[in-house]
Amino acid sequence: MTTHEWLRQNQPGYRVLGNAERTAIAEFVIMWSVFEAVALGTRGDVHSIITFVDGKEAELENPALFSPILHHFTNRYVEDSQLNHKFEALRLRNHDRRTDVEGVLLGEKEQSKEIVKALLIIVYRLRNNLFHGNKWGDEMRDQQRNFDFSCQLMMRVLDAVR
Repeated sequence: MTTHEWLRQNQPGYRVLGNAERTAIAEFVIMWSVFEAVALGTRGDVHSIITFVDGKEAELENPALFSPILHHFTNRYVEDSQLNHKFEALRLRNHDRRTDVEGVLLGEKEQSKEIVKALLIIVYRLRNNLFHGNKWGDEMRDQQRNFDFSCQLMMRVLDAVR
């Protein structure tokens, strides 16, 4: 039995995923692994993200490069100038620099490095929620664009710093 067959038989949420959704998840997992190895020195945590971005500030000083990704996550997590329930589902903790992420999403912090940090922290939380099973609670519904934009962010960051 293949992994795909086993998942289809045993994980109801997997059964309802389309091929594009499965592909987005697989690409996200691989892309995160590459990003963590190359950019974060195999230490995938918020401290490593902050240190990395601070060390590459000049290379990442291009707001236009990250604006489509910021636009996606702002549209997803902000309604009527307030953070919504989807933002809460990220499960940001205090050491995840929640207030900084909030400031970026609400348009209060506009420096390129702060935007990149906040976006990478969101990607990190998506990664944690996927790897630790939280995303299966909602059967992975409505996640494909998150994973697609997350991969775009990681690729753009890696391209910018090479």
